[in-house]
Amino acid sequence: MYLIIENYIARDVKTLLNLGRAVPDLRHHCWIHAFGSVKVVIRQREIDRKNDKSNVDLFLQLISRTPEILPYVRELDIQDRGRNVWHPQALASTSQEDLTTLSLLLVKSQQMKLRSFRITSTLVWSNLPIPLREAFFAMFSSPTLSDIALSGILLPVNLLALIRNLRVVDFQTGGVGPPTYHPSVASSTPKLVDALKIRDRNPFSNPMSVLGFSDHSFKPFSLLHLTYLEICLPGKHLSTVQEGLRVCRNLERFKVFVGTAGGLPHPLTLGSLVSLKSLTLSADITNILDSAIRFDWVIDALESIRSDSLLEDLTILIRTPSLELGKQCEWALLDVLFQSGESAKWSRLQLLKIIWCTARSQDIQENRNKDFVQLLPSFMPHLHERGILKMQTTYSDTQYNFWTFT
Repeated sequence: MYLIIENYIARDVKTLLNLGRAVPDLRHHCWIHAFGSVKVVIRQREIDRKNDKSNVDLFLQLISRTPEILPYVRELDIQDRGRNVWHPQALASTSQEDLTTLSLLLVKSQQMKLRSFRITSTLVWSNLPIPLREAFFAMFSSPTLSDIALSGILLPVNLLALIRNLRVVDFQTGGVGPPTYHPSVASSTPKLVDALKIRDRNPFSNPMSVLGFSDHSFKPFSLLHLTYLEICLPGKHLSTVQEGLRVCRNLERFKVFVGTAGGLPHPLTLGSLVSLKSLTLSADITNILDSAIRFDWVIDALESIRSDSLLEDLTILIRTPSLELGKQCEWALLDVLFQSGESAKWSRLQLLKIIWCTARSQDIQENRNKDFVQLLPSFMPHLHERGILKMQTTYSDTQYNFWTFT
């Protein structure tokens, strides 16, 4: 029966609850799957007025009637989608009712065994009422909390020092703000996090300036301790990354997604990453005017990697209007890195994957990826001889985030 739950109904919450109610001996196992990850949308009250209750109302009612559920919640994802003024059905500012709801959720989270907390908000930290801030502080004190993802809230970065066992930090657009004074973290040392994700394509923000990537900035995290780093920034903001990379001596996995807005990508030198084993680079060649420059940026970054690098797998993500345009890239520039004179270069490399994100859906239907694969021996003979090259094609347009495909 456990295998049936695992393989067939693990994501069917209604069936899990009915099964747990009908067979008490299975309730524990059913609740693990039903409540392990909870997503609540605070603004749903106004998004769909036809519903008598939004999912956040139903969740609050459920945990009020059955508080035994709370310890089963390991992941909590709160979304407050107010103030979308550019949307045709724009919502008003977050109401006092929604603020109270958010505060109540955070208070209840103290009874959960949270491993992961995610919030997408239109309310910035400086505007939150004091009781709501205190509710955040209480949630941060959870001994099990290790992963946090923030978007839009502009949380002062030094307050993350309150999370004792923090290991993974994910900042999306507007998630991180400059440090502010708080007595609890006045003498804190840089957090030893394992993974850091900074995905902010806003050309007017500069998240790296508050994350310790420049020599003279506040250091909320120990960059020397990092083993995983993922960034998505406008091209010109890559200049704010280089100083910090020189410190990342233990970094094993590095992903770089270059936003199209915000100028051409600034050069990135990767020779200091002596522990690097996995690398993802991206190029958006949808604009014919600068497509060659963006493709060359990838080549230049690869050329900066030491020949004796520990690199084991490399992914190149390319967004293109069509695969036909992709054939026009200077593939010889990539292939020359692997010519016979450089036979010892990256000797541990086992996989080089090229992922096409094509905006032409017909490329998928017509299986143009197969046509491209047949051309690889002529485009990149040295790489073909190494036998490590793979290629796949997926559909993408400007609405998709680069990091969705890796």
